[in-house]
Amino acid sequence: MAERGDRLEREIVRLFKVACRANRPDVAEHLLRALETLEREPGIRDHARCHCALMEAYGELIRSH
Repeated sequence: MAERGDRLEREIVRLFKVACRANRPDVAEHLLRALETLEREPGIRDHARCHCALMEAYGELIRSH
């Protein structure tokens, strides 16, 4: 179950980077919100990994500006 969540996070980060590089901040914003939502998800998720994916996306956002 956690592996599926990890794959989802990685895919969202990948698509977030694509959106940033394609100059689509509207799409990137939705993907960033998806990562933020996953980080707040209660349960058995590995929040450190999710936080890492979110920090990677924030880093990409900073680099793209």
